[in-house]
Amino acid sequence: MRPCRFVAITGALTVTLKRQLFILLTILLLLLLVGIFGVTVHNAKDDVVAQVRLHVQDTADSLALSVVPALSHRHMAQLELLVDGVFDRGYYRELAVRDASGELLVSRHSNAPPKQVPQWFINWLSIDVVSGVAEVSQSQKMLGKLHITSDNTITYRMLWGSARQTLKSFAVAGVVVWVLLALILRQVFRPLDELEQQAEAICRKDFNVQQPLPVTRELRRIVQAMNRMSRQLKVLFDEQVMQVEQVRNQAYVDSVSGLGNGRFFNSQLEARVNSTEEPFNGALARVQLSGLLEYNEQFGKQAGDDLLKQMGKCWRLSMEEIEGYCVARVSGARFAALLPNVEREQAKTTLAAALQAINKIPALAEGGNGLSVSAGMSCCSMGDDPQLLEVQANSALSEARQKGNDNLVVFDQQAHGDPLLPQLAEVEDWQAYLTNIINQKQVSFEFQPVLSCVDQSVMHYEALARLEINGELLSAGVFIPLVERYGLEERFDQLIVRSVIAALEEQLENERKPIAINIAARSIRSDDFIDWLITKVGSHGKVAPLLVFEVPEIAVRLSHGKLRRLAKGLKVAGAKLSIDHFGSTNSSFGYLSGLPLYSIKVDHSYIRDIHENLDNQFFVQSLVRIAHSRNILLTAEMVEQEVQWNLLRSFQLDGAQGYYLGKPTKSLKAA
Repeated sequence: MRPCRFVAITGALTVTLKRQLFILLTILLLLLLVGIFGVTVHNAKDDVVAQVRLHVQDTADSLALSVVPALSHRHMAQLELLVDGVFDRGYYRELAVRDASGELLVSRHSNAPPKQVPQWFINWLSIDVVSGVAEVSQSQKMLGKLHITSDNTITYRMLWGSARQTLKSFAVAGVVVWVLLALILRQVFRPLDELEQQAEAICRKDFNVQQPLPVTRELRRIVQAMNRMSRQLKVLFDEQVMQVEQVRNQAYVDSVSGLGNGRFFNSQLEARVNSTEEPFNGALARVQLSGLLEYNEQFGKQAGDDLLKQMGKCWRLSMEEIEGYCVARVSGARFAALLPNVEREQAKTTLAAALQAINKIPALAEGGNGLSVSAGMSCCSMGDDPQLLEVQANSALSEARQKGNDNLVVFDQQAHGDPLLPQLAEVEDWQAYLTNIINQKQVSFEFQPVLSCVDQSVMHYEALARLEINGELLSAGVFIPLVERYGLEERFDQLIVRSVIAALEEQLENERKPIAINIAARSIRSDDFIDWLITKVGSHGKVAPLLVFEVPEIAVRLSHGKLRRLAKGLKVAGAKLSIDHFGSTNSSFGYLSGLPLYSIKVDHSYIRDIHENLDNQFFVQSLVRIAHSRNILLTAEMVEQEVQWNLLRSFQLDGAQGYYLGKPTKSLKAA
């Protein structure tokens, strides 16, 4: 799947229009300044040469008058004295006095080169020698001639000083104009930059609208057209997502209460209790509203539906404190809830609070209408047969209904211990044991491959945390619930991240493979953990592109803002973010347009019987279209049969994992 990119030229030769125009204008500015500088210097040269010519001629005329007495009487000493006085005080290359016959009487020369003036400047100006000639005469009788040639040293020095000052002024003016030019171009091209960003966003199915509109009419029209296209595409994409959600809701959502229906609940229950990697432990609760039929006959079906809707809301809100919960209206006036990773007393307290909230509904609180509520619950301990959950919960519910209104019964309460605690003789205090594991960094890993549905190559590996006790590995489904019970999620996730990064850095670069790391939903709620994770990944830039962080879909609903911040931070650091157990919460798919995701993993409840369930097939096929339209990879989990694998490949998913494709192993090479 190729990313959509808006580039004119690939590679190192890519130059933006703004940069091209800026370079062109800079060259023109330099040429203009150089031209003006040259004209200015040459004009100054002409002015100085004219002044020197006038000065030399005036000097010649003045000296010619002064030497008349000395020349007429042939007083050579006096003549030389007059000539030396003029020559020494001025800048002259030659001064010569000749008599009427042309005989040289006095001559002075100076060949000193110009000082503090570069030769290239002298060669560039190349000032001609300026001469002045005057006749020495008395009573209309010519006594001789006087010839003076100027020394250009002073001329070059004057022009060089003026040129340097002019160059400094032009340099300052050029820098000011260059900065103003850059600011103007930046302002003018800002709408184009925003258009590029908008086009890139549209490729990601992020249909934003550019505001405010540019002042330039042509750009304004282009931006308006892009905004219209963005709005229309957003409508089309939303309709596509809405269609998939409607089909999903028709199959798995109760239209009255808005909760999952019996089909959804049974699918979740079977998928969770049959999970090889995350075995279910916790509680199954059921609540029954008795007298609904009579209530409908007395007050009408709409009143009964309103009552069920209120009851469903109370049921859902009461269970929200349990992470990973699943609630549904399974039939008629019966509701159910799966409460994973909770101890018996916590589950009982939660169920009692739900009963109390339901009994506060006006129709139940007023009484006198024959309505009553009962609840039953069963618990599954580690090692028990989870298939007995439904039978036990129904038995407890029947017993509660027999006892009367507002009764809660827990099945066989005395026969079970804490459903979370594994019965291991080696561990007496699990909290102390897990804390020591974190402090001593004694976590182990197994790696399960995620294979490409295109060529069956390895896309990445998922790191599955393990604890080793007496040479045997304890799966995450056994101890992670205890990690959550004792509030150790953040510390444990930090240990996992550090360990995986360290393992990658120990490998040779050509042997490194991308690895997916699971992050707990509660860790995502912590700003401190998010800051730590972004900083940690950013400080290991060489392995960051090999890290894929998987977060459960429940985190999207509970901590969408923080998850968005995490996704952007990981993207900047070079890592990737994936949504795990996608579709397990009946949440809206709207969040797909706001998160920079690498992939989404379809919940195994849709994969378990996909070869027999047409609704699941349509749901997964629709997800493929939605995900690929957003450049998001779509993978499946817990693929256990060949028929599932072949079907997913025909649906053009990007990847899949499961025991059929590869079991977890301690070695990446073995995986």
